[in-house]
Amino acid sequence: MKERREYMFTLVRQWRESGLTRNEFCMQHGVSLSKFSYWIARWKEDQPGGGDGFIPMGRPRTAGHPVLSVIYPNGVRLEVPSADLGLLSRLIALA
Repeated sequence: MKERREYMFTLVRQWRESGLTRNEFCMQHGVSLSKFSYWIARWKEDQPGGGDGFIPMGRPRTAGHPVLSVIYPNGVRLEVPSADLGLLSRLIALA
């Protein structure tokens, strides 16, 4: 069971980085949408924060300018200048 869990969590991470819809990803990997949705929920529960849908991230640098990233539960990722904390606060409130 542990091997299956690790495999499915790997697929979930690949999907989150792929930019594909769940359906597209499942079709490409031969996984049913319902089973994949189950493993997404398990993966979220396993994340720090108890499945609140956010992935903790460091402070990446883009072209020498510090930015912060917000990843919404639906997989949408936004990057904003770290100096604009008001904008970041409003983006988080949209979640």
